[in-house]
Amino acid sequence: MGSSIILKLLNVTHYYRNKKSKKWYKPFGYGADDIELNNISLHIYQGEALGIIGEPGASKSLIGRILSGEIKPDKGKINSKKPIFFADVEDRKLQHITVSEFVAETLQLFPYKISNHKADQIMQYAGVATHAEETIQTLTKGEYAQLLFTLARTSQADVIIFNQVLTHLKDDFVEKAIALTDEYIKNNQTIIMIDDDVDKIAQTSNYIAWISHGQLRMEGSVNQVIPAFRDHEKDRLSLQTDEEIANFDVDWKKNRTKMPELTYNFKRVERYKHAKPPLAITRFWTLLISFIVAAVFMALLMFNDVGRLQFAQSINQETIQNQKKDPIEEKLAYGIVLEQSVTATGIGHKDEVKLKPYSFLTITGESSKAYRIVIDNKNYKLKKGDVRYFDPAGLFESHDAKELAPYMQKNYINYYEYFNSHLHKKHSKVTDTLVPENNKDNRFVVPIVSQPISMVFNDNNNLTGFVYPIKNEEKLKDKFDIDTKLWIVKSGDGYFMADLTNNKWIYIEL
Repeated sequence: MGSSIILKLLNVTHYYRNKKSKKWYKPFGYGADDIELNNISLHIYQGEALGIIGEPGASKSLIGRILSGEIKPDKGKINSKKPIFFADVEDRKLQHITVSEFVAETLQLFPYKISNHKADQIMQYAGVATHAEETIQTLTKGEYAQLLFTLARTSQADVIIFNQVLTHLKDDFVEKAIALTDEYIKNNQTIIMIDDDVDKIAQTSNYIAWISHGQLRMEGSVNQVIPAFRDHEKDRLSLQTDEEIANFDVDWKKNRTKMPELTYNFKRVERYKHAKPPLAITRFWTLLISFIVAAVFMALLMFNDVGRLQFAQSINQETIQNQKKDPIEEKLAYGIVLEQSVTATGIGHKDEVKLKPYSFLTITGESSKAYRIVIDNKNYKLKKGDVRYFDPAGLFESHDAKELAPYMQKNYINYYEYFNSHLHKKHSKVTDTLVPENNKDNRFVVPIVSQPISMVFNDNNNLTGFVYPIKNEEKLKDKFDIDTKLWIVKSGDGYFMADLTNNKWIYIEL
């Protein structure tokens, strides 16, 4: 089964290129203040018209160049599955060829044969036919934007990325842009528009990503993100003094310059207190301090006429004794207990926790045989066979809840907006609303009174999802060609998981 994710950024970080030379005593070429994009993850789907917005200087244009493959990120990954047509108005000043030559060269890159007559039609459609023998640089930004739009439309590429093209399109071309996005959505293709004109973005998009200070600040539907961004910009533009400007968005400004290695490359890790410095830094300072301590100690031993050979043997023996036979690899993913209750044992403490089926766990590390998990800010160990591993950064199919509704009990799906309104709230708050007093103390999975529905709580004791029965299981398997015991799909802000062994749906929203 294929995935509907067509483009993906994973923990992407990029540094400014206009940095000054570092001092000799600084071991690395880039510091926290050099970060332009900081730890951005973005999943882009087939059939999506994604609008990327943000205040000036937010580095959203750089995201377009990274998505297109024109620039490689310094850290993180980009996964791309389909041909991309990338159009950036700012490239106009870099073009020294004529309009006709530019069109001819671009058409040669298309995956299908184009007639010479087609080039004339494109220039005519773009309104630049009278400039055919003039250089691209002589075109206005509006004319160049129209030409790029027309070429993108003709390319039939599976993914189109526009950078600041909409801003320079006149009203008649904006209508054409709306028609193009409707066509791409209908054909299950993808179009991405990066622009400062929020009104035009709102008309041509069905999903929005708000970039702020080189970070993903918010993503969601047009009605969710655009109003929040407009309020933000209204406040920003009302600032008058330098002090007000410096203090505005101060938390986001600080986060932009935070070294991603120190945040363990995952946006939720800081609260778990597991952040670790980069391995290179650790080795550098460990070796330096060890060398200094060893030199001082050796000098003291020699001063007291103690042989050096014995000291070296002692260090070697200690090193051998402390070697880890099964080291833990740092990571961040999730796990779900499916089959039966299991017990997690404490790491660094003697506590044990019994985990009921459908307990949802945060995995922060793994060895060859076990996972390290976090529960209420404490570390525990759990055998790998006791939990079903789930990585939200993986590629999953995407289905709307309406597609899956015929295979769900109506108790949840008919009222899912009500149930989901409680997500991410504290255990004590939601149990006061949804369960009776005598059931509210269950820690991980709590049944809702008079309903075949249970609530699922995460490691921080917040409501993260629901469990409820599957209906028409065989039809579900036939419809979606399911041949696994656990089927996971992306839907909106969450994930639907069909546990076909126990005939249960699990909905999780991180």
